[in-house]
Amino acid sequence: MNAYELADLIGMCGDGGYNQDAATMLRQQQNEIEDLINAHRFVQNFAEEQHQRAVALEMRELTDEEIVNLYKETEADNGGIREFARAILRKAQEK
Repeated sequence: MNAYELADLIGMCGDGGYNQDAATMLRQQQNEIEDLINAHRFVQNFAEEQHQRAVALEMRELTDEEIVNLYKETEADNGGIREFARAILRKAQEK
């Protein structure tokens, strides 16, 4: 049972007055709880995006010259495109 449901039950009891005040307060608290949950989700999503950006920035870019050299090396060894791609990834991880 959430605060909205509890507020509805309290609102049905008695002649109004305090019961209605309590029901209104519970509804306000449930609204605040939902706002906090949404804010928490937003912060989690933002943190995940920042983490992904940080990981992407850590990746080293190879220069055109490095890529050409790797291509020549894999071509000389009769390596195919797969070997060329693996060589690029290895080289990038070294940096």
